[in-house]
Amino acid sequence: MKILVKLILITLTFSAMQTALAQNPFPDHTNCERDMKEAGLWYFGVYAGINFNSGDAVPETWQPDVFQTPISPAVISDSSGNLLFMTNGKQIYNKHFNLMADGLYGHYSCTQPAIIIPRPGDLNRYYIITSDSYRDINGDKGLNYSDIDMDANFEQGNVVSLNTNLVASGMDGRLTAVKHSNGNDFWLIAHRWASNEFLAFRITSAGVSPTPVSSQTGSVHDGDDNLLGFMKASPDGSRLAVALYGNQSIEVFNFNNETGKVTSPLISPADYKGAYGLEFSPDNSKVYLTTLDYANIVPAFQSELYQFDLDESDIFGTTKLIHTSTDAFRFAGLQLGIDGRIYLAKSMNASTHSDFLGVVYNPNRADTACNFNKLEGSSGVEFDLGGKQSFWGLPNVLQSFVDWPHFTYDSICIGDLTSFNITNVANIADASWEFNDPSGSSNTADFFRPTHSFSAEGQYQVSVTESYENIDYTYTESLTVYSLPDVEFGVDTIYIFKGDYARLNVGAWAGYYWSNGATTPEIQVSEPGEYWVEVQNGQCCRNADTVYVVEYELYIPNAFKPSSSINYEFKPVAPFNAVQDYRLQIFDRWGQMVFESQDLGTGWNGEIRNEPAPMGVYAWRIDYQTVSDEGTRPIKMAGTVMLLR
Repeated sequence: MKILVKLILITLTFSAMQTALAQNPFPDHTNCERDMKEAGLWYFGVYAGINFNSGDAVPETWQPDVFQTPISPAVISDSSGNLLFMTNGKQIYNKHFNLMADGLYGHYSCTQPAIIIPRPGDLNRYYIITSDSYRDINGDKGLNYSDIDMDANFEQGNVVSLNTNLVASGMDGRLTAVKHSNGNDFWLIAHRWASNEFLAFRITSAGVSPTPVSSQTGSVHDGDDNLLGFMKASPDGSRLAVALYGNQSIEVFNFNNETGKVTSPLISPADYKGAYGLEFSPDNSKVYLTTLDYANIVPAFQSELYQFDLDESDIFGTTKLIHTSTDAFRFAGLQLGIDGRIYLAKSMNASTHSDFLGVVYNPNRADTACNFNKLEGSSGVEFDLGGKQSFWGLPNVLQSFVDWPHFTYDSICIGDLTSFNITNVANIADASWEFNDPSGSSNTADFFRPTHSFSAEGQYQVSVTESYENIDYTYTESLTVYSLPDVEFGVDTIYIFKGDYARLNVGAWAGYYWSNGATTPEIQVSEPGEYWVEVQNGQCCRNADTVYVVEYELYIPNAFKPSSSINYEFKPVAPFNAVQDYRLQIFDRWGQMVFESQDLGTGWNGEIRNEPAPMGVYAWRIDYQTVSDEGTRPIKMAGTVMLLR
């Protein structure tokens, strides 16, 4: 007979594993998979829509002829670009274009009657901010917000509260919003009527602050015509611009997205009759303005598109007239898309609309090089709405959602092949890249989407120089290459008895994925096989260890015969690397120790003081340490063995 004690051997070997993640539109942040497509879908005008989610703007034509609005609506998608809901300031429609709610206090005389802002820290809650007007024949309701829960009604959304008042009355119908400097909260920016007061409301995880930051600066907004005209924040939240139709002017301010204060007004001369649409360029260096005749059925003057360079010392003295309308269509609202282009709404009048939008293809470029309706050398290239039509407004977007860099990239952990992608590829004849990493390796065969393998961790200034019509344009983004997680189990080998288990734990990380599908910091294993864990650090870089579980036997004989050629000594058989601090002791029937060994390879040959021991039963005891998930574990075993002669 024999005693069999089965053990499980776990051997840990290190291997590096990295996973390329999705395109990251945040060049100074992390490798974490994150989209920013909250403004990836637009619905506006006469049942029109645009889908930006693929990177190329395409018309949306599937939607029913339900959502029509002459002015700027508000539309919101989730971060992956899936439509959530929209509003015209009065009604809310869900993602299926079914009516969710009616009775909001936005007014049709307002240029921007509504805007949608997510509640920080809650992916399912949103606020619709609405502005009423003194022109409301049912009484001015002022500034209000409604709370929407997108987790309700089978994820089609439901109204938690409707029309919570912030300002009782007297708003001018202009609303814009940007992120707070902390990257989490938001600022809602509004303006009082018959006043020069801006109001900035901070929106946090606790909700909408009822107490705004007040800034009295710039012109007084009064006179019926000054209800017309947009207010826009720059994508980076550093500037603010207002178009005043009645004053025939544009005003530019600094905005502090930490404090909410509006300062440093720059007021243009009254040179812009019909001042209406506004938008900033993606790099925040330029402002675009449209003008239109809003009053007459047949326009008394042609619409125009202007560019103001904010880097000039005299912004209004260096104004560039980009285009003058050559037909009866009036230029109206402007909006930057996540593709880096500015779109221009236009309509002839309240009943005759345009099948197209104008496009500023390269809004970062100065003067006519911005390429209004000009693409790859061809003029008159507008955006076809696919059978739908434009009106006066485009969606009023939270401006931080269009704050995309000039180029994006993915896979920025050391050892990754980092791929780059130019956001706006319009009107580029050639492009050259500078990675500032001479020891790295690059492939720039496709200059729109090159790759580079960085040689070391750290921060790099990556630049692309685009060439078009003999002019170069250079853009630089800061990129950080991150280290891989240093994942270790602490020991190379763990031993456990069959029926027991080991707890595998590699310490604290941001994420885990085990070969058995577990995502917990720790798992228990007791079966032979291969195990691995991939961990993720705070920058979403990943690394892994592989674990091989092997089952083996510890053999302890229950009898031996010194004269035998096979079983001639009492010696347990076990892998040497499974045992530490080994000690074997043999005792006779009176309890006297007759043999001792601390060497697993040395057994008892049946002798006592070099003389053959009497045949009979002897007791044995084995003590040793085995490597376990807790470091080392003491093992104590005892039994008897028959000595035969």
